[in-house]
Amino acid sequence: MKVSMLTLGCKVNQYEAECIANELEKAGHEVTNELVPADAYILSTCAVTNEAERKSRQMLTKLRKLNPKAKIVVCGCASQHNSKQFADKENVTITLGTSGKNWIVHLLESKGDYTVEPSTDFEEFGEPKIHRTRAYVKVQDGCDNYCSYCLIPYLRGHSRSRGLESIVMEVFKLSKVTKEIVLTGINISAWGKDINLSLADLLSSISNVPCRIRISSMEMNIITPELLKVMLAMPNFCDHFHLSMQSACDKTLKDMNRHYTVDEYIAKVDAIRNAFPHASITTDLIIGFPGETDQDFEETLENVAKIGFADMHIFPYSRREGTVASRKPMVDAQVVADRVAKMSALRDAKKKEFLSKQNGMVYEVLFEQEKDGYLVGHARNFTKVYILSGLAEPNTLAMVRCREPYLDGVLGDFVMEVEPE
Repeated sequence: MKVSMLTLGCKVNQYEAECIANELEKAGHEVTNELVPADAYILSTCAVTNEAERKSRQMLTKLRKLNPKAKIVVCGCASQHNSKQFADKENVTITLGTSGKNWIVHLLESKGDYTVEPSTDFEEFGEPKIHRTRAYVKVQDGCDNYCSYCLIPYLRGHSRSRGLESIVMEVFKLSKVTKEIVLTGINISAWGKDINLSLADLLSSISNVPCRIRISSMEMNIITPELLKVMLAMPNFCDHFHLSMQSACDKTLKDMNRHYTVDEYIAKVDAIRNAFPHASITTDLIIGFPGETDQDFEETLENVAKIGFADMHIFPYSRREGTVASRKPMVDAQVVADRVAKMSALRDAKKKEFLSKQNGMVYEVLFEQEKDGYLVGHARNFTKVYILSGLAEPNTLAMVRCREPYLDGVLGDFVMEVEPE
């Protein structure tokens, strides 16, 4: 059977999809992640915003048109939120939520709605399908933060950690076939709290792995002197910190139930930069949160400008029914759009400023693909680097001297290839 897997949303979804793909291939199925005619489709959905859930429904419509006779399996956060929006559609044979995805291979020939409450234990997924350049390893699931705008704790359940031994085994196994591993989770900063360990313990256990180690996203509270010390001791640590902020106004942060102040956040940024002078620090911002006044937004704008992020993911507030914030009056849509445009302009300026500072720096770059006459890859600090094609090959490491900003990254000059360990 030919199975096409379409995955929307976060890196956790991507990891889980890769594990499903691996099990499908072991069972003798042909698997692709392309939007092509197939005998069966597996759609991993997202519900972090209304737009993400809408895109999940749109993708289902596309799949039904590609092959009206195909079986369709829908899983993930959007189906956990409301399985009927998918289960009632023609061709959808199976619906699952965020739990039980590891049953899909065995359920493929069946029919029904298998959506259940999120698991209270960490669900092991087997092993992901190997991608040579970069691999994801899921170390945690669920979230206990209950930010006032977010549905994810209700859809993914309480925070639960994957066992240390299981993680270490997978990381070292993957390190033999990939050059970079990204540790991911719904709230990776909570890893270990339920098993009397910490993220520092996890990183210490994989500190000598023979490939680059990157962390997908972190909460500011996890940044401690102990953690930074462990990171500094890791020979292959990637100094890119995606440090979720959401707002740079204390009043809005309190309304969001974020449990920190702007000054506390800035102190963590300063600690990172003292430890890793060339680190890139990126973040997420929600614009137009209910109750955000013009003054609140200007405060956020001013503080964000001071911090100087290398990049920002900017989202207009998305009302999610069932959250605390959904009961509050919305900010006018045009006001939100104007604020998003203003913040986006600041993001672009700060990103260009960060990229300009990379001029003359020599970084190790992992090259991933060729595009329009250039070989494209990322430095450890996630600076995107372009060098002329032919100077190196995809899936290789090379030392590169950065030059001026170019497109969404910088141009670079090849210095030397990095010998594999």
